Amino acid sequence: MSKRELNLRELGGIPFADGTGRVPSGVYWRSGKFSVLSADECVALCRRLHIACVIDLRTPVEVAEFPDPLPPEVTYLQMPLLNDSAVGITHETGSDPMTIMRSLRKHPEKLLEMIPDFSALYTSIVTDDFSRVQLDKVVAKLRKNAEKGLPTLFHCTAGKDRTGIVSMALLKSYGVGDEEIVKDYLRTNRNAFWPTVKKCVAVAFLTKSWRLTRTVYQSFMADRRLIETAIKYYEKGKV
Repeated sequence: MSKRELNLRELGGIPFADGTGRVPSGVYWRSGKFSVLSADECVALCRRLHIACVIDLRTPVEVAEFPDPLPPEVTYLQMPLLNDSAVGITHETGSDPMTIMRSLRKHPEKLLEMIPDFSALYTSIVTDDFSRVQLDKVVAKLRKNAEKGLPTLFHCTAGKDRTGIVSMALLKSYGVGDEEIVKDYLRTNRNAFWPTVKKCVAVAFLTKSWRLTRTVYQSFMADRRLIETAIKYYEKGKV
């Protein structure tokens, strides 16, 4: 599996806003879930990137359904950013978007009602008491591992929303400017475009609803307004 299919990339080399330096290379990796890999693929990837620690941002139910097939030498930390499942975000048992699409294909209006307000979710992750504490803990752990020279990978399901917010907070901790943060966030669209188009074709075929198809497309692609919302409330919600 390619880096693009896994939505895998590192944050090293992104410049600080004041021009004094760059984010260290080789120590911060972000991606989608590793359960899409076979055990052998996962071992090979972790060893090639020298991954010492994986931080899983998913909920316990997500992890139980799709565990990471990590090699024993990699430290695994489960640090969920959300208390509860959210359709389109956590993809937990019974809430997988495409499964729901198939079961409610004759009721597109119900499907539209189930798609979350992503702007509210992004705001909540940086301001909600539980989520913000978890977010700050993840950033602190990432920085601590980097100081020890331990390459760490963090991921959620698609590597877009929760992973994007952790990337934002981590880059903020280094003094990276907002435009560079947005640029990194939008890099997901290079990886997500064709898989999203395939999902949308399936949704259009199943439901015959253009409105739903368009909404699904928007839900799976990175929208700069969402990360800008997270940036806006990140400092306001600091605990």
